[in-house]
Amino acid sequence: MKEWIEIERPVDVEADLPLNDQAPPEVRDEYDRSSKNRFIAWVSSDSKLIGCIKNNRSISVDFSLAAAVELYEMEPAKGSGYVGLDITTKNGECLAVIASSRYSKKSLQWLKQAHPILAKVFQLEERYEYHGKDA
Repeated sequence: MKEWIEIERPVDVEADLPLNDQAPPEVRDEYDRSSKNRFIAWVSSDSKLIGCIKNNRSISVDFSLAAAVELYEMEPAKGSGYVGLDITTKNGECLAVIASSRYSKKSLQWLKQAHPILAKVFQLEERYEYHGKDA
């Protein structure tokens, strides 16, 4: 791997990777050997793929399509709201959901901490979108 970075994730944070397994075999093998139960951001040796892995959940994205790591939130009002972190294209299309959940201060705080780290590791722009109140 070109990059292999652990991002601390408190156990009581609701935001998590979707229940997918998209990581290539070399990422899963390295994870099983060295990083079980940790949240890892990685960049493949050839820099063609980027992604995150945590246990049986992982995302993988073609780096050439990616432009930004986007943090977004909708505050609760009548509805419960939501928070999330995506890898997006130049046009704002979502390529992969890094983590999402219904709105919680702990999840939002963790996503705000992870956002600049992931943007730096992946060499992507940081974006933020406020979606207002969930009314």
